[in-house]
Amino acid sequence: MKSSSYLSILRIVLHGRSAGKILLATMMSFSFSISVILCTFGLMDGFDHLLKSGLRHSSGDILITSPKGFFFLNPELQENLNSISPSAIAPVIQTEAFALYQGQSKGVLVRGVESENFGRATGLEVSVSPGKMVVGYELARQLKLKKGDNVALTLGRGNESSANLPTVKIFQVGSVVKHGIYQKDLRFVYLDRQDLGELLGVGNRINLAIVSLKKKQRLDDLDAVTQSQQVLRARLDGDYQVKPFWNEYSFLIEAVKVEKLSISLILQLIVVVAVFNILAFVIYIMEKKAQDFFFLRAIGLDLSSLMRFWCVSIFIIWFFSCVGAHLLSMIFNWGLQHLPFLQIPGEIYVLSSLSIKLDFKAYFTVYSVSLLWVMLAAFLGYLRLKRRPIIEGLRQEFSA
Repeated sequence: MKSSSYLSILRIVLHGRSAGKILLATMMSFSFSISVILCTFGLMDGFDHLLKSGLRHSSGDILITSPKGFFFLNPELQENLNSISPSAIAPVIQTEAFALYQGQSKGVLVRGVESENFGRATGLEVSVSPGKMVVGYELARQLKLKKGDNVALTLGRGNESSANLPTVKIFQVGSVVKHGIYQKDLRFVYLDRQDLGELLGVGNRINLAIVSLKKKQRLDDLDAVTQSQQVLRARLDGDYQVKPFWNEYSFLIEAVKVEKLSISLILQLIVVVAVFNILAFVIYIMEKKAQDFFFLRAIGLDLSSLMRFWCVSIFIIWFFSCVGAHLLSMIFNWGLQHLPFLQIPGEIYVLSSLSIKLDFKAYFTVYSVSLLWVMLAAFLGYLRLKRRPIIEGLRQEFSA
């Protein structure tokens, strides 16, 4: 179809104020419908990405523990760990304690770490020195801690001497760290490994080894981590427990995958409603401009040209609706980051904040499905026009 013919038909369609307003409202409703599904996809993908990123940021790639409690990072264990060519191995002492400050107390998970090794293994910069502690962001906020404050830690003396009285030790807050996961920001406290080892009376033994792989895998493709985990399980036999960094929240990650599919199917109903708006616009134009269309057909415009016009027009409506949906999703993502009423409670949703993460697959899925719906609307409009012969249409219009 020539561009001049297309423009002529377009002028007929948009003639009058009501047609333009209905077209704008139709595009806005369709944009909103697509953006709802885009944001749903993006929120769930963003939740999965941020959760895994936060977990890796505090736990490396693989966690090694022993059912017996404390163990030595001896040459034999070191050799087995080297079989997966790690980039770093961080020996950690981990124990539970109470943090006491100005009459307030919080149960915390204390980690004794070596700053350099721990940073290489996790990517989390924790600068600990003797007599000082690093606290999570939420813990510092709730207890109103600041750098230089003294906090008392009450803790037992290790697994093998649990009958002993608890030990109380004063540490000075050296810095505050953010993990990105609410529970870890609220509960994690870091000490110098040697300090914690002396307090617990465990010497050079540890009860957690954090292993980081040389090549960091993308968070949506962690097969290498799973394979390395299986290799270590086979080599270490039953003497040690080998877990991937996401093991703690594996049930939640799986639930998000299932919910993403089910919710996206339900939200297609919103798109269907918007498609009905497009179909209503098509029917309105067919009825309102029927005389002009039938006259054009009577003077030589074939039905296929008219159909091509509708397909091109519907495609343009779809295209600009998709652009609008993308802009709306960007606005919503900005709101999640900056508007207080869109902030989520971390104690319920695990993460300190949410963001929308959309990749090519998400865009392709949502946009292609919406295109199928609008093409269906164009086809129904074509059938409606095809069923009315030219003579009958002209007779009805000119006799009105």
